[in-house]
Amino acid sequence: MARSHAGGPTPAGPAARRSPALARGILPCRGSVKVLIADDDRLVRTMLADLLGELGHTVVAAENGADAVALCARERPDLVVLDLLMPRLSGLDALGAIRGAGSKVPAIFLTAISDHSFREMDGAEQVRIRLDKPVTRKALERALARATARP
Repeated sequence: MARSHAGGPTPAGPAARRSPALARGILPCRGSVKVLIADDDRLVRTMLADLLGELGHTVVAAENGADAVALCARERPDLVVLDLLMPRLSGLDALGAIRGAGSKVPAIFLTAISDHSFREMDGAEQVRIRLDKPVTRKALERALARATARP
């Protein structure tokens, strides 16, 4: 095995040569997944869709929480990435509606809110995986790995 910059082992061999994430010692999420992105900012949706596509995932997108709930029911994604603050339904409210419909899909929450303000929000305790804006590829890869890890 090769060594990562942190000194730990990283995967080597053909798979690592094909995957920049593996070569950098970042463990990918389990296989290719269908990801629903919900963000009211078109540029954020596009950037996330591009990054997820580069990582081999399928993407469906919504521009608000209400559309995310409907799209989740129709598309049955493996994972949802929800902006915390969106029109029509917040990310937290959208996840509540998704859970109310019986889905246990893992969720990642996007936010540009400071950590202190975030912790003060009603419902913040529901957020298991938080992804801060602006999103980096490395942070996205880590969030995906956490969200898709088997309990």
